[in-house]
Amino acid sequence: MTWYAINPSAPVTLGNLTPVGQNSGLVGCRWPPNGHQLAACLDLPNNCQIWGPFWCWQDFLYLPLPLPVYTTTEIQGEEIPQDLYRMTYSEQGWQVRPEHQGQDVEIIGGQYLIKASDFRTFWQEGEFEPYEQSSSYLVPLPWQTLTLSHNSRENYQVKDEGGLFAEMTTLLEPGWSIAVKIMGDHEPPTESCLGAGGTPVVIKRLRRNWDWLGNACENATGAVLLTGALWKQSSAKASVPYPDLPIKAPIKAYAADSPIPWQSLKKVRDRNQPQKQVSVLTPGEWLTPAGAVYLWEEDSPVSVSGPLADDYHRDALGYGHLWLF
Repeated sequence: MTWYAINPSAPVTLGNLTPVGQNSGLVGCRWPPNGHQLAACLDLPNNCQIWGPFWCWQDFLYLPLPLPVYTTTEIQGEEIPQDLYRMTYSEQGWQVRPEHQGQDVEIIGGQYLIKASDFRTFWQEGEFEPYEQSSSYLVPLPWQTLTLSHNSRENYQVKDEGGLFAEMTTLLEPGWSIAVKIMGDHEPPTESCLGAGGTPVVIKRLRRNWDWLGNACENATGAVLLTGALWKQSSAKASVPYPDLPIKAPIKAYAADSPIPWQSLKKVRDRNQPQKQVSVLTPGEWLTPAGAVYLWEEDSPVSVSGPLADDYHRDALGYGHLWLF
């Protein structure tokens, strides 16, 4: 069980070259890489599993700041909030703490990454004020989306393609990397590629570990989603923003961000040549982004933090990592 950092050498393009109308705007690049893309990058064998993606800067692990989080700090420009508070849930829905009722607050969940060690302290105590040694406890999302137009200036057509295309790509800030944990007997290559353009990446072993992200938690009252999840309602075969749990463990409340379109490739038999297999896109699903929070009505459906198992074994690729609290 070893942690690794994936360091892209250039912008990473996921879900690029989308045909768009001349006045219809642009389709965003997928980010972060999903479990299937990371498994391909790591050359992961079938008998191994991964956790992630998380984020790494120097020797520190960062996680998405959960959605129901607010600050009383008046944020100006690129200032970092100096206090954090968890929202509570009541019959009226998600609420700020009683002492902040009527005050000006700003909900900042999903807009920052938080240092993993500080996240654990903050979420257990419900509030957090950074100490002197924790100046980088919270950072703005360390990536930006770039747009690269492939339309010729003469007739706004892609040469030899006959359509309008806009390629969007994601640039990770210098010093940052994608962190993953590999479980099983596998040493990934030191050099690989990631994304539709085959962006070269360097894979390095990390000296530290954060195995507490898989700790047991008896009598948990809820969970924070640390990686994107493909929740599906079995009865309706529809994507939902919460796990499809048994009746004995219903969800009392949740807070989740807008879903992200998700697809992958799978091998199927060719219609004309049954002995041959071809790659086809799976039916479109919606991925719930990391940072969602779930509260259990009664008993927790699981007692150990980690990717929640599903019928398609996507937990082996890091999808749906629940950190219990």
